[in-house]
Amino acid sequence: MASLSEISVAQPQFPEPDSSDALRDGPTSSWSPVDVPRGRRPSPAVLVVLASCAGAGALALGALAGVSTLSGPDPSRPAQVVTTPAGTSTPQASAEENALALLAKPSTARIVFRGSGGRLLLAVGSAGRAAILIRGLERAAPGRPYYAWVVGSKRTVRVARFDGTERAVFLDVPLALHESVVVAATRPRSLRTGSQLVAIRD
Repeated sequence: MASLSEISVAQPQFPEPDSSDALRDGPTSSWSPVDVPRGRRPSPAVLVVLASCAGAGALALGALAGVSTLSGPDPSRPAQVVTTPAGTSTPQASAEENALALLAKPSTARIVFRGSGGRLLLAVGSAGRAAILIRGLERAAPGRPYYAWVVGSKRTVRVARFDGTERAVFLDVPLALHESVVVAATRPRSLRTGSQLVAIRD
């Protein structure tokens, strides 16, 4: 009979763990990398074209606003109102608007006052209706306004009074051919006085 020391004890053999199995059996992530496509960016040429269009639109809007401002009424001046026989009130065009309408007619004569340096312009329609357009004239001293006189072979009559702040003033009477309009403080006796501003309708 064999002794206990001679009896071999069988020990179970376990395979060594494989590193690949350990990685496979270990915790893994359920997310996998995803390729996200990059958005298409516009080329520099397209950006330049878009910027140019935006600039042109802004310039067009600015020009339109400027034209509407020039053609519109002056907000600093109160609108003149005319009461009709029926009792209703209607806005009346200003002297400047009427003068511009007179200038727009092809038959209107334009005469620069001699000695005014281009600051006074006489506009005369075919029927003799006349207006003085004022641009940059020095304002008259208090109590000493400018007077416009019509001087002809048969008459010398005062036809307008202004202080230089107006943009336009109409003459009270029609202007005949070969008559003159003189701007002077007193009744003119001659058209050759140096202190007078003269416009002659030939």
